[in-house]
Amino acid sequence: MPSRLDQQIDRIVAENGGSLHDALRALMQVNEHLEAELDRLHAVVMYSKACASDQSLH
Repeated sequence: MPSRLDQQIDRIVAENGGSLHDALRALMQVNEHLEAELDRLHAVVMYSKACASDQSLH
């Protein structure tokens, strides 16, 4: 019986027409989006901390 991870991989590949290349491209695009969102959230936290401590951002 395939593991949950193997099942997810199979689903992602199937959703991309069976192409491993397209599946990897889709995963990389999702990863880039998540990294950008993490950067945005980090900036919000840093800004909030600076405002809370009344520090200059410069």
